[in-house]
This record gives sequence, structure tokens and C-alpha cells, in this order.
Amino acid sequence: MDNIFYAVVVLYNQTINDSLTCNNLKKIINHNIKVIIADNSIIPTDNNKHCFDNDWVYVSMGGNLGLSKAYNRVLDIIDDNSGIVIWFDDDTNITQEYFDELEKKVRLNKSVDIFAPVIYGQDGKIYSPNEARFFKNKQLRKAKDVLNMKKFNAINSCTAVRLKVYKNYRYNEHIFLDQVDHNFFEDQRSYGRNFLKLNVVIHHNFSLKSKQKSSQQCWNRYKIMIPDFLIFCSKSKIRLFLGIIKVIGWGFREALNYHDIKFIWSCFSYGIICIKNKKLYAVNKLL
Repeated sequence: MDNIFYAVVVLYNQTINDSLTCNNLKKIINHNIKVIIADNSIIPTDNNKHCFDNDWVYVSMGGNLGLSKAYNRVLDIIDDNSGIVIWFDDDTNITQEYFDELEKKVRLNKSVDIFAPVIYGQDGKIYSPNEARFFKNKQLRKAKDVLNMKKFNAINSCTAVRLKVYKNYRYNEHIFLDQVDHNFFEDQRSYGRNFLKLNVVIHHNFSLKSKQKSSQQCWNRYKIMIPDFLIFCSKSKIRLFLGIIKVIGWGFREALNYHDIKFIWSCFSYGIICIKNKKLYAVNKLL
């Protein structure tokens, strides 16, 4: 029996017709794919109708509850322990080649639990998969480079996971958006999962790699990144200390980018406030 592939797209304030991922999924030829839309939108959309028209499953989150909760909600409604779930952002240039390669490798590699393609950013660098390191992950220079499987790490989008992985596992819902993928892969490495780099390339436009128009827009983004990152770091005191060091480093970087020295203090003080209040939660909505 062929595996069922559950292609999950998380939308935020975007219609299905405007989503690059959704439009590309409509073109994919594979009868074993079931598309699920997890809608985190806080503005009215007609995504429910579009899902009905395309015979897709629509899951309304009732507002922007974050990525982890959206993933967990979807996992709770999938009644299949033998299928494959594939996580997608709404702006991923997914291709037929990706699904053809994934289907082949899933069939030939029964012992592999998690699959990830090579993903290039708009700057021509490879961002996924990579080797996990605390301050800066080690990126591949070429798509054919070999990864240390004990340090295997990847981004959420285009990561395919056998559903048996989630039998006794759910995403950390205290992490709102950032570090969801890093935390997942760190956990899976500790469980001894088997990973595979797919022999296919995806080109992705990373919004975080594009400079924001103003320092205020950039700071709004950091107000989500900082608490998420510190949750990820909170597994030990030394790691949390190193996390604060990295947050301060972000402040220095953006102070130089925007010629605004206040960034350094803003990042440091916000990080300390998060820790002191023991409320390491991202804001309830993207700003």
C-alpha cells in the first residue's frame, strides 16, 4: 500500500489564491497527497470556501495561535500512523520534482524517519539542512556536501516526517514561531531518529533575510524572536546565559544596520524582562 502524504500549509493573513505554496500544490500530480490548510489568519478570508472547492481540509485556528499550536492541531486530526506529514510555509516554491524524489526515497528508505530537501535562500546560500550549532548553524556550501547525521538540522518548510514520530510527541506550544524547527530537530536527534537529505533543490524567499523597511518593523520582529529563542535556551542555566549573549549580539548587529544604538539596550532589556517574569511567551499576534 502506498504512503499517504499530508501536505500541511500554515497560512497567516493570506488567501489560498495568493499563496505560492498553495498555487504550486494545485499543479502537483500525485493522488496520494492530501492537502490540509491550517489558517492562523486574524483577518476575514474565504479560505474555507477555496478548500472546499479544491477538496482540501480546512482547519481554522480562530486567530493567530502560533506555529506550534497549528502543527499540533493538525496532528490531532490526522488518523494515520503510517503516512507522511509535510510541513510548508505559505511562500514555498514547491515542485513536482520534490514530491517525486520524496516518494521514491520514502519507499526505498524504510528506516529513515525525517526527510529534508536542500533549500537555497534568495542570497544564494544553502539554509537547510545544516549542522546544528548554538551560536550559528554550520551551513552547506554545496548541495552535495555530506552532513553529520548526529547534528542534522533543517527548517520547517518542506520537512517530511513519518507520522509514527508523533505517536508520543507534540511541538512545544510555548514556542510561538521561531525555533520551532530547531527545537523539534534537537528533540529528534536526542531520540536517535534517522534523517535523510533529499537529492532535490528548493528555492525559498526568507523574509527574515530581507532587511525591514524601518528599525521599528525590525524591532517588532525581534519581539517575537527573542522570547521564542529564550524558551529554546531555557533547558539549562548556562544555555540561557549564552542565549542572552546571542540576543545582545542581535542588538549590536541591528544597531549597525539601522544606525540606532538603542537596539542593543532594547534587545538586552527585553530578554531580561522575559526571563525575570518567567513568561517566555511570544506575543499573541504578529505585529
